[in-house]
Amino acid sequence: MDVFDIFQNFRISESERLSGEAKGKAVNNEIDIRAMRDQIDHLSLVSKAMCELLAEIGFDQSMLEAKIREIDLRDGKLDGKLEQTKTCQDCSRVLAMRHVRCLYCGATV
Repeated sequence: MDVFDIFQNFRISESERLSGEAKGKAVNNEIDIRAMRDQIDHLSLVSKAMCELLAEIGFDQSMLEAKIREIDLRDGKLDGKLEQTKTCQDCSRVLAMRHVRCLYCGATV
């Protein structure tokens, strides 16, 4: 066997190894996607039940939409996402959870 053959065999075995890793990751991704779909289905069911219960006790769609908007704006932006926030104890500004210091006054939070 010459150097070229050794190099080619190495490349073939390396690509087979990488192919196996990729297949394993693909399977894991499929499992994660199925789990997320199950969670979405469950949350959809819970949301539907809550909406119907609210309607039964007198809350209408506009009241629900106003509450959704209010909660959505708690993180400072109307983007349809619910992000955890914290409030600076010194200046009372709303901050993202990742911040360890207030962006406005510099206090440790």
